[in-house]
Amino acid sequence: MKTIADETLPLVESVTGLPLPDPVVIRLMRPRAWCSAHARMRRQLLMAESAEFSIPWRDLAGISAALKAGNKERRRTWPLIGALCAALTPDEPEMIVLPQSLREGGVLDSESFLFKTVAHEATHLAQYAASEGKMWAAQDTLFPHLRGTADRDYQFLVEGHAHWADHQVTTKILGAPAPTDGLSPHASSRFRALQDSLRGSGTREFLDRATSSVGDIIAEHGLDNFNQVWASPDLVPTTDEKDDPAAWLARFVFLRSA
Repeated sequence: MKTIADETLPLVESVTGLPLPDPVVIRLMRPRAWCSAHARMRRQLLMAESAEFSIPWRDLAGISAALKAGNKERRRTWPLIGALCAALTPDEPEMIVLPQSLREGGVLDSESFLFKTVAHEATHLAQYAASEGKMWAAQDTLFPHLRGTADRDYQFLVEGHAHWADHQVTTKILGAPAPTDGLSPHASSRFRALQDSLRGSGTREFLDRATSSVGDIIAEHGLDNFNQVWASPDLVPTTDEKDDPAAWLARFVFLRSA
């Protein structure tokens, strides 16, 4: 991971035009430890936001139940989570890698997959640094209607951007984008069953559309103009614009002419 990171991280900065946190922390975790840490992080978020918005305890039952259901689902689907970014300690974002999940997926020894993984997750760290953590906070909030973000699709932005960036980075390293589709012949039966359960969910189509939308904006209006999105919440795509990417692209026109 260190060898791959040493080659990948400078390219992430040059491709995205965004600085990475210093230092970039890559933490290897076991699935059980990750699930426990994630559950603890979400409980802490619930406590902090319920205090911030003065939410009555009687109104928290539904959210608490949803968090418990999410924790249960995460314990079931952890083989699909090879890596992700999180701030297990407030204001200290990390890239978290689950080697056991990569083994389940049959990609633990796949150099191209690891290059893609590091490029993708490092882009999320760059997003955090560029927005001073505000982008993660807006995306992770349990009360979007109170935070004023209910009409914004942060996943369309951050995942589209990260996929666009990892395509660019792996092309520079490998000569072509690391493949995103297909199942490793070394994947476990458990991994295959979990993948089959997601077929027809629309995730692949959503990510393809988000990636193309980010690429179109950068090609049309330039990287510097696109990167203003990290400091300008008004440029984050709306929930309607994920189905009408041209409308999102059009909102960058005034930046180009400024």
